[in-house]
Amino acid sequence: MIFLIALIEALVFVILCKGVIKKHPGVFYLISIAVIAFIVYYQKVGLYEVLPEWTYTYIISVFWRGAFPTALFVIVMFLGAVEKKSDLARQLMPIRGNLAIIASLMTLAHSFVYGVYYVTTLFSNPQEFNLRDIISLILTVPLFILMILLMVTSFTKVRRRMKATAWKKIQKLAYLWFGLLYLYLMVLLVPSMLSALKPSSEMELFYKVNYVISVLAYTAVFGVYFVMRVRKYIRDKQKSKSCYCSYIKEIA
Repeated sequence: MIFLIALIEALVFVILCKGVIKKHPGVFYLISIAVIAFIVYYQKVGLYEVLPEWTYTYIISVFWRGAFPTALFVIVMFLGAVEKKSDLARQLMPIRGNLAIIASLMTLAHSFVYGVYYVTTLFSNPQEFNLRDIISLILTVPLFILMILLMVTSFTKVRRRMKATAWKKIQKLAYLWFGLLYLYLMVLLVPSMLSALKPSSEMELFYKVNYVISVLAYTAVFGVYFVMRVRKYIRDKQKSKSCYCSYIKEIA
């Protein structure tokens, strides 16, 4: 449910701000850093005890839990799976790299908030870790490294200084990153969902529904993306083969 809220908010953000992001991307990078600072401050001083509960549910949680940047990454994903000539691609492809950078910067807030707890617990009280915690912690290492690499190479100045072939090879790592991200999400959510669905569970109905909807929503989104991306790959191969055959006939 939180992911669906974040996805709606991300779509509204992209649609309303696409023009400004293209002209002034640096402003949004600074805003992303400000979000990181606020989330850290929110946690440190316990603002969740002062502010109304709805502010956490609909605003803070989508950043705290990483749902909003994940939603931005989903938009970036689908832009790579749609036809380049489509209206959506023409409008948003120019800011695809900017969106990836914004999402990466905001993810740092999520990483910091949860990373502090996990790293501290790992060294101070490792017996508290269960199998899910260990697997998720292992997955965060390649996820974090790949995200930083993809984010840095998404900056225009960095891209211009790189060879086109090297840049493309690095950007193709995004497919691995998307796959690891889905696996990471399922490692976190599926055990909680199964626990919530047990008859003996005393979890509030809102959270039970949230876990079920989140697992279904993520699976549907990543599943549709996979189908669309494979379909686009096959079409591109067919077009490339058709163009090559036409060229051979012309020179024959």
